[in-house]
Amino acid sequence: MSVRILHVRGTHREVGLQVGRTFRRQIGEFLQKYANFGKLLLPYFGTTEGRQVYEGYLQVAQSVYPQYMEEVQGVAEGAGVSFEHLFLLHCRPEMLLMLKSKQKNIDETSGCTSVFLNFRNGPRILAHNEDGDANIQTCAYVIAANIAPYQLPNGDVLPEENFTAYCYPGVLPGVAYAYNSHGVCFSTNALLAKTLKCDRIVRHFMNRALLTASSVEHAVDMLRNTPVGVAMGFGSNIATLHDDSVRMYSVECAPVDGESGTLVSLRGIEAVEKGSVGHYYHYNMYDHLDIPQWLTPSSLHRKSRADEMDPAKTVQDVLNFLGDSEDPEYPIYRHGTMKDEVITATTAVFDLEAGVLEIYTDNPKSQLSPDCIFHL
Repeated sequence: MSVRILHVRGTHREVGLQVGRTFRRQIGEFLQKYANFGKLLLPYFGTTEGRQVYEGYLQVAQSVYPQYMEEVQGVAEGAGVSFEHLFLLHCRPEMLLMLKSKQKNIDETSGCTSVFLNFRNGPRILAHNEDGDANIQTCAYVIAANIAPYQLPNGDVLPEENFTAYCYPGVLPGVAYAYNSHGVCFSTNALLAKTLKCDRIVRHFMNRALLTASSVEHAVDMLRNTPVGVAMGFGSNIATLHDDSVRMYSVECAPVDGESGTLVSLRGIEAVEKGSVGHYYHYNMYDHLDIPQWLTPSSLHRKSRADEMDPAKTVQDVLNFLGDSEDPEYPIYRHGTMKDEVITATTAVFDLEAGVLEIYTDNPKSQLSPDCIFHL
């Protein structure tokens, strides 16, 4: 399967319009076919509680990130879809977790496995399985964006943005994997903290904002100091081309219970010599931020399977791990089993030594070569 790629430039609104017009069919098709949108999100939005939650998220997004609201408005107009429906899609992780935690069934909200491999003389890899609803695979796309500076209502001017990102249909970039012109590479893992807020920044908007980070320190500072804090936790896996320490980072964050702000934990994956442990795996579960969380069967099974396998030492080891499907119920490479309806849409491999991003649309364990390569 080929990867759709769109190069866009202009203001936030102009970029949104170009994305919406180009991927009009894919966005409309996803809103129609994504089962939980019609079965869960729209009915909840129709309730008094759901509408209040939506309005709270909308007001915070407009206040903190007006530039990204303009992007969403542009996509909605370009794709010919309802802005309410598109913003509702941006509230999907939070609202589904609200609904499913009440039912003690939160499987669909989880997804993705990330791998760090950091040997001083190579390889140095950040790799990622992007897992989600099966319709994402047929409707997603990559955008390479150059976005003009933006003047905030207070007169401050934000610098231009340059990034390349794998995007869910109709959703702001940043929720999957991406890299920017500062040489910062990202992959994102959903994390299910039991603390969930209705009047904070939804995860998709915070993920979008992180694409502007010029360094790991900048990304962490944004998380800690963004007004009001995050509504829902997540993990951001970060590696940079210009860090003299050649360290890589796992960043976990969560809402603060009872007050504004964001809890942030940073774990460095040090570069080591061959013969030492140079790998680190991350799933949809908190590993170094100690807070109450929902644990899903898929994450537990993927971690258990990783513990059975030999530690990754080479790029092929990483591909073999991310392509592993030995667990019949909840495999690492997900393909819609009876118990796990989620699929692995793509696998991304950031090779920091070669300075490239490789994307695989089939099982990376057996696919002979990536579908596309981007130079970082």
